[in-house]
Amino acid sequence: MHAEKHKISITRSLLLTFLAGVFALGIFVGAGMSLFTPVAENKGDAAWNREGFRFIKIPQEGKNAANDRLKKDLKPFQNKVKELVENRVQSGDATTVSVYFRDLNNNNWFGIGERDTFPPGSRLKIPLMITYFKWAESSPLVLRTTLTYTAQEELEEQEQDVPLKTIEPGKAYTVNDLIFRMITLDDAAAYALLRANLPAGRIEKVFKDLDVGYEESLSLNACAAFYRALFNASYLSEEMSEKALRYLYKSTFKEGMTQSLPPNIDSAGVYDERSITAPGGDEEQEQFQVREFGIIYQPNRPFLLGVMVKGSDVTRMKKVIRDITRLVHQEVDRQT
Repeated sequence: MHAEKHKISITRSLLLTFLAGVFALGIFVGAGMSLFTPVAENKGDAAWNREGFRFIKIPQEGKNAANDRLKKDLKPFQNKVKELVENRVQSGDATTVSVYFRDLNNNNWFGIGERDTFPPGSRLKIPLMITYFKWAESSPLVLRTTLTYTAQEELEEQEQDVPLKTIEPGKAYTVNDLIFRMITLDDAAAYALLRANLPAGRIEKVFKDLDVGYEESLSLNACAAFYRALFNASYLSEEMSEKALRYLYKSTFKEGMTQSLPPNIDSAGVYDERSITAPGGDEEQEQFQVREFGIIYQPNRPFLLGVMVKGSDVTRMKKVIRDITRLVHQEVDRQT
C-alpha cells in the first residue's frame, strides 16, 4: 500500500515537472516566434486597418459624429500653394510647376496646371503594374512566370541615376520580381522586359476601364485616376491593391516628398525624371522635368499629392517638391 502511494506520488511529481517544462518551453518558443514574426510598424492611424490591410481604404463600420466631422471640407488653401509656386518660379528654382491635390476623405480637390503632361516616352510604371496585377487575378500563375532578360529589349532613356541593383542579361526573373524592381528601384530594364512580354491591348484596356485616355505621356490629373483606383480598391481586388501600394511605399527614392514628412507618416508613390530640350535663343538648352505623385497617409485625412517641376537644376527642383509637400502637409495637419 505504501509502495503504491509512493509510486503515485513519483508519477505525479514527474507529470508536474513535465507540464512545467512544457509551459516554460511554450513561453520560450512564443517569445522566440515574436522575434521572427513580422509586425505592423507603428505609424499612427495609418497602421493596419483590417486583416493586414494598411494602405487601401477600408470602410469603417458604425460611423459616428466624430468620423463625420473629419470628413468635412478643408478650408481652401490653394492660394497658399499658388503663392509658393509663383515664388519658386520667380526665384529661378523652376520654370514651371504643376500641382494636384485631392482629399481622399471626401474627394475635394484642386489643381495648378494639373493637365500639363510629362514628356512623351515617360515610363508608364503604375499602369503597367496595375495591368499585370489585373491579369493575375484571373490567371494567378502570371506573377510566377519567369522571363529571361536578353538585353535586346528596347530601353528608354534612363530617367534617373542607374539603380543600385538592376536585372542582368542572361538571368531569369519572375514577373512579380520584375514589377517590384520596376517600382522600388526604378529599374528601366525590368520595365522594358515587362512591356515586351505584355500581350497587345491589355494596358490599353486598363486605361479605357479607368476612363483615362491612352497616351505615352501622362498629366497629374491622369495619374490621379490610377492612385484613386488603388486606394479605393475599386479596380483591383483588395489584396492586389494593397500589394501595389505596398510596392510604392517601398520605393527607394527618398529625396522628395518623404523627406518633408514626419517619420510617423507613410507615403506611397513614385518619382520620375526626364531630360528635355527647350529653345533658348540660337541654341537649344538642356532642361529637366521631374514629377512625384503619391498618397500621403495623414492620420485621419489621407490625401493625394502630385507635383511636376520643369527647370535646369534638378537639386533645386527636388527642393520645390519638398517645399510644396511640407506646406500641404502642414495645412492639412492644422485643419484636421
